[in-house]
Amino acid sequence: MRILEVNKFYYPRRGAERHFLDLIALLESHGHEVAVFAMDDPRNVSGKYAKYAVSAVGYNRDDSTRWQRIVGIGRLFWSFEARAKMRALLDEFRPDIVHIHNAYHQLSLSFLPVIRRRGVPIMQTVHDYHLISPDKDEYHSSVGRAYWKFLFVPKYGFGKRLLLVLKSYWERLWGFRDMVDVYIAPSRFVEETLVRGGIPGSKITVIPHFISSSPAVVSEAEPSEPYALYFGGITEEKNIRELAAIFEKLRFRLVLAGSRRMDIPQGPYVDSVGEKTEDELKALIAGSSFVVSASRLPETFGLIVLEANIQGKPFLGYRTGAFPELVDNDRNGWLAVNKGEFELFVTRFVKGEMRAMEPEAIRRAALEKYGADTYLGKFSSIVRSIRRSESA
Repeated sequence: MRILEVNKFYYPRRGAERHFLDLIALLESHGHEVAVFAMDDPRNVSGKYAKYAVSAVGYNRDDSTRWQRIVGIGRLFWSFEARAKMRALLDEFRPDIVHIHNAYHQLSLSFLPVIRRRGVPIMQTVHDYHLISPDKDEYHSSVGRAYWKFLFVPKYGFGKRLLLVLKSYWERLWGFRDMVDVYIAPSRFVEETLVRGGIPGSKITVIPHFISSSPAVVSEAEPSEPYALYFGGITEEKNIRELAAIFEKLRFRLVLAGSRRMDIPQGPYVDSVGEKTEDELKALIAGSSFVVSASRLPETFGLIVLEANIQGKPFLGYRTGAFPELVDNDRNGWLAVNKGEFELFVTRFVKGEMRAMEPEAIRRAALEKYGADTYLGKFSSIVRSIRRSESA
């Protein structure tokens, strides 16, 4: 089968990109032909269809030029370039199905009508709340489909909120989300939230992300001192300051791995090591005592949990979003309901006062529930169903 995978980034960045890249590898390993439509970037994985990559834009001063940011504003709404390159890619590759991940803002969704006119079925994996909210990080019940109310939500600057609101109304006007045949929700939590946001439940199917069954990494040497690991976006939204403060108070080392969008809190027990390759990150997880996150965002899934568990490491975090679907207290980690309980869990674990299952038991349970074969079976079933419907 020929599958066109679409995502704005085509290199390991955050959880969505790790899933995107892992899925491409999984599909190809089972004999499917895969093409990729993404934004151009020197960090991209090389591919046969790189000539169709859309020119780079950005929205932050540290990763884009002024001109790229100006063009990026236009990309929020429309991209003639993305439409033209999508049209050319469809001509050459002739996919049986198009699978979209994150396309906004860097690609825009203006290429969707191009695909629909070809009669190619479209499915989309939902990695955040962009479909139903001007705020990709969260669906605000107080806003709902009255997007203008987001102007009064105390987040971002007013100019950014205004652009996001206008973009949401623009996408509704064009009916972009109605052009997708099936939405893949990675958790029941996301499924329920999408329905609240106006996506018909009949168009949603739940398939949790998968984890590779590759052997557990064995650390070459014991770390000089034990440490807890956080990996992912280092941003204010991920509550990094609270996390750092807890470990400074405990005098226990915290390692932060990922791209930075904020100043790292200073202290002798907080160590920022920057972005890591997949192998480097696995080694960091394997050498850690546990993996931790203080994010209170309604996470759509939580690959951080699976990537910890596949190395036999427990995860400690907040009971928010989809995390309760992945973590069982006292087995593969702990989830707290408030800051006091979170700090208590971290403290007790560091002091050896509570223990999760044995590492191999944690790893085995993760593989049984979130193995690649299980995911691929469900994914293939949906693809066959969509193609039958389109043929009918």
